[in-house]
Amino acid sequence: MAGRKELTSYAYRQTRARLLAESDTCHWCGHGGADAADHLIPVSKGGAKLDPDNLAPIHGVNGCTVCGRKCNNEKSDGTGTRPLVTSVDWYAGPWKDAARIALDASTETERP
Repeated sequence: MAGRKELTSYAYRQTRARLLAESDTCHWCGHGGADAADHLIPVSKGGAKLDPDNLAPIHGVNGCTVCGRKCNNEKSDGTGTRPLVTSVDWYAGPWKDAARIALDASTETERP
């Protein structure tokens, strides 16, 4: 971490601990278990180093245990957010397929 001494400072570690105690939901992938704090506006682009309003939970080097992504590596020093892209429609829920199967079963005609 050349040039990033603020990441090991006591003030930063305290701010990160408070942030992760409030919420561990990663702002990048939306899954729980975030273990790092991300600068929303990167320090390299003028973001505040220790401002809690410039920090958000994110999965660090160990990655997300749910989707396997390395969220902090994916974001890099970008400033914007991008839409979550996964292989699962999380909002559809398991009842979506169950309702379709039930509908298919009710419309089938019985064969003699």
